Amino acid sequence: MSLTKNIKFWFAALIGLWALIIFATLGQQTAIAQSRVNDLKPPFNFVQASEPEQPLIGLRPPGATVILTETFGPGFNPATQVTGTLPLWRRVVSPADTAGYHWYRVGDSPPVPFANSAWSAGINLPGKPPLSPGVSPYPAGQDTWLLYGPVDLHEYSYATLSFEYYLDATASDQMIWGVTTDGVNVIGHNSLGGNGGAQWISATYQFDQALWGSDAVYIAFGFQSGSTPNGLGAFIRNVRFNAEPIYFVYLPVVSNNFPPTPTPTPTATPIPGYTFDNGTVDLNDWGGAYYHTGGTKYGQCLPGQCTIHYTTPHGNPGTSLRLYTNGLYSFIASSPNDIAPNDFDLYVDLSPWVIYPRDASCVLFGCPDNDLGDWYGIIFNASDDTFGVNPSQFAYNKTYYRVYFYNIDAVRPIRMVLDRCDGSGDPTKNNCTLLGSKSLPVSFIGNAAGFDTVHIERLASGSIQVALNGSVLISANDDTYTGSSHGKFGVFIFSWTRNDTQSPPIGYEMQIDFDNIKLIGR
Repeated sequence: MSLTKNIKFWFAALIGLWALIIFATLGQQTAIAQSRVNDLKPPFNFVQASEPEQPLIGLRPPGATVILTETFGPGFNPATQVTGTLPLWRRVVSPADTAGYHWYRVGDSPPVPFANSAWSAGINLPGKPPLSPGVSPYPAGQDTWLLYGPVDLHEYSYATLSFEYYLDATASDQMIWGVTTDGVNVIGHNSLGGNGGAQWISATYQFDQALWGSDAVYIAFGFQSGSTPNGLGAFIRNVRFNAEPIYFVYLPVVSNNFPPTPTPTPTATPIPGYTFDNGTVDLNDWGGAYYHTGGTKYGQCLPGQCTIHYTTPHGNPGTSLRLYTNGLYSFIASSPNDIAPNDFDLYVDLSPWVIYPRDASCVLFGCPDNDLGDWYGIIFNASDDTFGVNPSQFAYNKTYYRVYFYNIDAVRPIRMVLDRCDGSGDPTKNNCTLLGSKSLPVSFIGNAAGFDTVHIERLASGSIQVALNGSVLISANDDTYTGSSHGKFGVFIFSWTRNDTQSPPIGYEMQIDFDNIKLIGR
């Protein structure tokens, strides 16, 4: 056989082998899809997952789909049906339960640590007196479950459940979380009480490979108590359920005798970065130094050059852009009014020079809803009428995305959030949807001692990734606002009501510094 024919023979054999691999893979993916089972059949049997629970590094893979985000707000109302094809939260009464108390939302106004969560004894059956979350001990004989589903995952290859839980219970009592595909066996992990020092703990459950491909998955939370309860019970909050779609890769037919395709030259063009180290040049692009002289003082300036208060220059390095306000419920935002391309990377260094916690005394007479202390962050994909030439012309009720940090009852931020805001006819309001939220890692500085770097990767296809100091913390997929009509970006601060440390508030000034703001088109 000639050398040419020999090459053609082996080349054809290689193509055939590739084809067999593809068909075998597709066949395997079809085989793992299970028939739909929609019925839940309590009592449930807890099965410890085969592999130890692992923290998910970098959150989830790019392009993953958000199946569920639940913050247990006023709209949370679980059904009691154990059958059905519509994905719902379901509150299931186990035949083994003798307590008569089951999972339900806590609400907005109970003791602060448990607001906007679900409690294992949150609702009572007829004949049972109601209990107070964070005050009343949980009852004996509980076997109560909260499930969400059924969810069709037969076209997904990866799934992750993340949430926060608080467990205050006797050593023999347990909280369970996991998934079930047969309506009986809950495969996952558990936490026993009795370890003392109850606190909010972040948990992540990555599905065992044996569960991939199921078309009737329920995520499940359970709490089981014995005859001698001692503690407040189990609470969960900030539930997030993500899945990664299966991607089929088709191998091209390879032909030789063609020159290789040259690698394209990157076309990404950076918008001029802003370091604020050149006097007023960069500051002028952001509307110049601005001082509101009304009853509420707010505006922007360069630290060390601010005329209403002098502070030491503070930058990374050099100086920076400072936004400030002494008002309550005061939203201040600024922009260079550049237009971002469809796909871009946005980098911003942030450092809170002065922030204050919520006035803790409001607990005594009722705190405002969703009072999250001081906020600061970044706006992107904003409509062209969101920003004006200076902070006084910012329109809060327009359409945009925002990434921000908040602090509640601390002088250091505790969490980062990604929202999509859809606007409102009321200039004082906006209708915003939570797309992602994450507690902050130990590497986060969050004060005047240094700057933290936020990197937002935005693709017109809908992908949004938010990294903090190089680690991806939030991923989402939302293509509501893209294109040049939503191409503006900027930075903002927001002081919530009663955010001061004294009651009545005496007008402390919130000050946040922003530096090295750079947008690069892809």
